Amino acid sequence: MKNFLLGIAVGALGTYAAIKLSDPETREELGEKFDEVKDKALEGIEQGKTYGKMRSLRAGVIARQEFRRGKKSVNQLAADVAGKLIDVLEDLENKAQANANAVK
Repeated sequence: MKNFLLGIAVGALGTYAAIKLSDPETREELGEKFDEVKDKALEGIEQGKTYGKMRSLRAGVIARQEFRRGKKSVNQLAADVAGKLIDVLEDLENKAQANANAVK
């Protein structure tokens, strides 16, 4: 970032000196070249912003997919535990029923 800002400062200083020391025709040429460079830089910035947006949107989609997978796994695990708990409780109920019938 420091080098980028330094490059901008040196470029601006060079442009200023060239404008002050040049004749009107050369000044116009330099202005056109400067505008071309500026337009290219702005296009690069726009492309970077678009790329960044697309990457962040993709990351959001992946995060939602992973969250849904995790939620599904937790629900499946809860269902498995509940099923096992029901089996254990049924066994206990059957044993208690057998003990109650044996006491009569």
